[in-house]
Amino acid sequence: MTGVNLTAQEAMSIPVSKIGERFSSLRIADPAAERAVLRSVQKYGQLTPVVICRIAPGEHELLDGFKRLRAARQLGYEELIARTLEVSLRACKAAMLQLNRIGRAISGMEEALVVHSLCHEDGLSQVEIAVLLGLHKSWVCRRLSLIERLSDEAQQSIRLGLLPASLGAELARLQRCNQDRLLEVIRKHHLTWRETRKVITALQNSPRWEHEGILWNPRGVAAEVMVDPQDQKGLSFNARQIQQRLVALEHMCLAVAGEVSCTDLGQFETDEERRLRAHCAGVLSSLAAAEKELRKAAGGMATSA
Repeated sequence: MTGVNLTAQEAMSIPVSKIGERFSSLRIADPAAERAVLRSVQKYGQLTPVVICRIAPGEHELLDGFKRLRAARQLGYEELIARTLEVSLRACKAAMLQLNRIGRAISGMEEALVVHSLCHEDGLSQVEIAVLLGLHKSWVCRRLSLIERLSDEAQQSIRLGLLPASLGAELARLQRCNQDRLLEVIRKHHLTWRETRKVITALQNSPRWEHEGILWNPRGVAAEVMVDPQDQKGLSFNARQIQQRLVALEHMCLAVAGEVSCTDLGQFETDEERRLRAHCAGVLSSLAAAEKELRKAAGGMATSA
């Protein structure tokens, strides 16, 4: 057997009160998507059937359509149009993946939750899960590893939609004991996925005694231009900070020089041109001061322009 048979019965009306959500813990909350579906159902009604499985006479569990079901309950629907799959309770979880993978409506973290549940709740081996899902054992191993490398708090925050699912793979790059401290920093500073990724990279490439300094000023680390880790080997935290600022300055100077060289300031209105030229003069003054200090710092390595 490879995969689950997704052939469903003809669509029929099912009382909303008879549809269970025991598998909802395997899906990650997405408040924005929930609101969008609510608005859609409110405006257009139910456009597509939900998918359920019958586990006992008159007792059904939802496999696909959790946001639609919640919207229906909020709007006071008594019934929903549903298609029923005749599969075992164990195969229901596999069906959830297959139903949502078609439209890419399930994240890698949600796939990991399903695999973890099949392994630890249903007692299946990785080989058995692979056969059930119709996927390679290496895929199962990667998904299982993803969820098991996350701390309990990180898992819970992602399940509840307090953190985007995409952060799961990034957090898993750190040891479990270090993830909860970073979660505090992410919440306090409202770090984005990109900012969090830069902070994690900085933590991975720094000795433990420098971690607190990185976490104290995560935005400063995230705002800096990333330097090749090979160029940072053997440097202290302060030395790397100066190196990163120098690289950022170099990139900015080259970018501005390229843009200005390709721009005729005479194309602008008189006042615009005057203000831009005044800014250029001001920057030249700052660059002259920077050049003086850089030449002094470079010592005998400084070259003539």
